[in-house]
Amino acid sequence: MIEKLRVDLMGKKYWWFAFSGLIIIVGLISLATRGLNLSIDFTSGSRLVTRFAQNTNTDGVRSVLGAAGYGNAVVQTVGEGRYQVTLPSLNNDQQQAVVKALDARFHVAETSWNVVGPTFGRQVADSMLKAVFLAWVIIIIYVSFRFEFKSAVATLVALIHDLLVTVGVYSIVGREVTSATVAAVLTILGYSLYDTIIVFDRIRENAPKARRGAYADMVNNSIWEVMTRSIITSMLTLMPVIALLVFGGETLKDFAFALLVGISSGAYSSIFVAAPLLTLWKEREKRYRPPVAKAKKAKAKVKTAKAR
Repeated sequence: MIEKLRVDLMGKKYWWFAFSGLIIIVGLISLATRGLNLSIDFTSGSRLVTRFAQNTNTDGVRSVLGAAGYGNAVVQTVGEGRYQVTLPSLNNDQQQAVVKALDARFHVAETSWNVVGPTFGRQVADSMLKAVFLAWVIIIIYVSFRFEFKSAVATLVALIHDLLVTVGVYSIVGREVTSATVAAVLTILGYSLYDTIIVFDRIRENAPKARRGAYADMVNNSIWEVMTRSIITSMLTLMPVIALLVFGGETLKDFAFALLVGISSGAYSSIFVAAPLLTLWKEREKRYRPPVAKAKKAKAKVKTAKAR
């Protein structure tokens, strides 16, 4: 079935570049105008984890908090009968007032407060940036050693593409960015690298077969040879992620949503960003460049056909 769907992917590389560019531009515009919905992990605030003696749901908890003057509270489930409430920074009296309001309606059985300052968010962001930078350096060294420097640059561009797409989608949909999102982003880097390495490994195996002027054809064949494997791998990876997104608690859903976006983008970028970019670069090499006479002859045929 895959063979029947075979198309010239490299022949449409500029379409893929335009599509990716459009998604990234839309995300960047949203990021510049709307920004990200940062959780208290990156700003500051108070977080209450509580369990009630009476049955309720997030809407019920949210309504009580709204009546108490905290309509902007974020209520999430974090286990069987347990709720996590994220609020602006509260002093002790305000915390007691919140618990009192909830206790009057649902009979609070357990409470635990956690106050997060803005320095924690900066530490998380700094740690993530350092981890991403270190990962990029290691990836460049590894891919350059295993393949070549051009492959390393194409891989790095694909990873940057995946990060920009993930951040852009978060800005567009307004989903809250938490520390779980940071963990998911680092996981996405590993998956995207794995998917790209599979494609580049097959390209390296088939490279000796590439004739002058036919490097793109070789890359096309290489991609279609691993297409089934890539599709099956992506589907099997996304199945538990989708299950977490549908059935998991709110904190797991944050992690799963970032994985869903990043893994989908990673599967796309390995084929439609990294491989075409490598092809575009390699075709400029003399050994893969089409002969001048042959190119002129082909160009003349095209002109003749158009004249008719």
